[in-house]
This record gives sequence, C-alpha cells and structure tokens, in this order.
Amino acid sequence: MTLTTSPRQSRGSRPLPSSSPEERPGRGEALLLRFDRFELDEAEARLTCAGQPVALAPKLFAVLCELARTPGRLVTKNALLDLVWGHRFVTESVLKSAISELRAALDDDPKTPRYIETVSRRGYRFIGAAVGAPAQSAAAVERNGAGGSGHSALAALTALCRSDAALAGLIRTLAATLERERLSSTIPGAECLS
Repeated sequence: MTLTTSPRQSRGSRPLPSSSPEERPGRGEALLLRFDRFELDEAEARLTCAGQPVALAPKLFAVLCELARTPGRLVTKNALLDLVWGHRFVTESVLKSAISELRAALDDDPKTPRYIETVSRRGYRFIGAAVGAPAQSAAAVERNGAGGSGHSALAALTALCRSDAALAGLIRTLAATLERERLSSTIPGAECLS
C-alpha cells in the first residue's frame, strides 16, 4: 500500500471551497495515493492513469481526495458537501452528479464498484485497493503458501478485509513475516540471513 503525505500550510480559519490543499487548514497533509492503474497526487492537483493525465474538474478532484483520504470508511453526503463546496447553495443532486462524473473518469461501475462505493442514503466510501507496498497481496500469499497449508485462512481474511486498507496492509505484513519465519526454519543457516 502506498499512502504518503506531505506538510500543508495553514491560513485562515475556514477553507474556501475552491482552495488548494496547501490553503486548507485543519486537513493535515496533502494526499499521495496509488491504486490500481491510478496515482492521485493532491499536492500537484494531478490524477494519472498508467502515467497519462486524467482530466478532472477541481470539484471532482476534491471529492476524490476527500474520499481517498479515509479509505474503507464512510464519508457522509453532508461531510462531502461541507468539505468540497462549503455547503453553499448546493444540494445532494450536485454531489450525486459529481460522483457519477468521477466514476466515469475512473471507469468505475456503480453496480460493481472498484473505487467508489455508495452507502445508500448516507454517503460514499473509497474502496480502491492501494498498491505499491512491498508486502504481498492476498493472491500472492495464497499462491506462495505463506506459512504452509495452515495459513490459507490468512489469505481468505486478507481478501475479506481489502476494503479496509489499513487492516489489509497489516494482514499482508503479518503474512510476509510468517513466510520469512517459515523459510528461515526450513533452510539451515537461514536465520543468519535475517
């Protein structure tokens, strides 16, 4: 999983709807996230797909950043309206249209979402699996047999938790550690390599 941040500057007491990440106080850090073929770089206001820029209107970019900032967690409609539009003269239909346009840009199907999941009458959740972590994926864990046949449950648990990026990352790290321990216990002298 690759989720990194960089410092932001803080100015004023409330963000303006059109402000850049550096001008938005209280939001912490600029987001840098890789998921599937995409890279989202909030500090540079850029979304790329396989290295090619993806054109997004500023509000659509802001919606994606707010969702991606909390992967696997519900972001309510009101929270998105406040964070992106400052809840000024907009209704939920504006947000619904923005989500629809964002899904089109990401080639995401609302019926079988890969990146943005709708939580009926409540809001939206970013479910894109972050990539770029050195730890193994659930498929690689199962393919490589982490810890032997007794750990197929670990691979299944990782697959079930993929919508919670932090938990899935922790499980992948545990699986990689178990695999290293298994290898060091089966190869004479391997414990010296660690």
